[in-house]
Amino acid sequence: MKIGLFGNTNNSMFAMCEAIRSLGHDAELIVTSKELLHRPEGRAPEFRSGYPDWIVDQSDLEDHDYFVLSPKLEPGLDRLSRCDALILNYIGPSLLPMLERPAIAFLTGSDLDYYANPKMVEARTEVWPATFKASARGRIEIRMIEEFIQRQRQGIQMAAAVRFMPRGLVPEGDRLLDELGVIDERRVFCPAMDQRVKFSPAPSLLPVRVFCGARLTWKLPVKPGQSTLDYKGSDIMIRGLGHFYRSTGARLDIQLVRKGLHVRELEALIDEEGLTDQVNWSDEMSLSEVWARYAASDIVFDQLGLSAIGAVGVDAMATGRPVIGNARPEMFEDLSGEAAPICQAKTPEEVSAQLQRLVFDSEERERVGRAGRRYAEEHLDISRFAQILLQRLEVALRSKNENLAVHMSDPT
Repeated sequence: MKIGLFGNTNNSMFAMCEAIRSLGHDAELIVTSKELLHRPEGRAPEFRSGYPDWIVDQSDLEDHDYFVLSPKLEPGLDRLSRCDALILNYIGPSLLPMLERPAIAFLTGSDLDYYANPKMVEARTEVWPATFKASARGRIEIRMIEEFIQRQRQGIQMAAAVRFMPRGLVPEGDRLLDELGVIDERRVFCPAMDQRVKFSPAPSLLPVRVFCGARLTWKLPVKPGQSTLDYKGSDIMIRGLGHFYRSTGARLDIQLVRKGLHVRELEALIDEEGLTDQVNWSDEMSLSEVWARYAASDIVFDQLGLSAIGAVGVDAMATGRPVIGNARPEMFEDLSGEAAPICQAKTPEEVSAQLQRLVFDSEERERVGRAGRRYAEEHLDISRFAQILLQRLEVALRSKNENLAVHMSDPT
């Protein structure tokens, strides 16, 4: 079976493409972003000098090209049309009505909350002058956006399965999927450990080093164009670190990355909590560099917001580091039948308590880290998730072929 993958949010589709190829299937990926986080070379440095023939760079296209169905889409559509089945991320579901292939809608946030949401029209036109909105050109632009949203929604409706967070974690996403008629049986989800992440022994540094891998986006309400999954609760982390310092007097080496919508606001909060001289900042880095930071740290923070830990937490666990975050433990237990060894926290006080548990006991850090690696290997292997998606696609492809055979044999 030949699988076409489109989009690459957080390199999740590149990881999935590699997993599918390792299972013996032909698979190719269309990359749609110039941002390093969403490009294969950000995860696999060997691709910095160029891509193999199974990766296609289509990052020169902009949203507007998809809105107006620009001729620039043709090369990508041609490649996808030669595949037996598709896995579509980002803006990809909007292409499905033109491709009519068995597909998975691989939704990671804004592809549902924004691109498939009628409210996107208001978000896109909010800064337009009233005179332009009322003009013929403005009305045409609005109509094109509305038609795109409908294609994105139709693509999600057509998909054989929809990858999204389990019900209850993202209420707005649940509402939109219910509105589209996507029943729970069509939803699939499995946090997946990247196959390239390797276990490494804990460094046991003094002072203890903590690293945050999540984006520093934490102000509410969520801005138009952002998903509720983008709220990371960075303020909870900083207030928890402040609570820990005031409670224990123990200084930490706090490593943060200047990535996210609210870096400046977080700097002010860090100063307010009296932590400025404990914080060391880095500029945005590639995913492979982030993995190296996990290995060089004692404790890793993931999101502390309202959803669940994602790639940051899973990859840090795979490295062998204790992870502090709002993991939604019931989600992991439902997936594996076993509680995940994640240091659960969703308030500053809980963050402080987890730090007090870990910072002063290197053996506990080592125990939690090794338990996390074992859990990731046993329950979060991306090949397992790839097999789930392939099974869904195989069933859909078989049903399509059977229906086609019936249609061709019917003389009427």
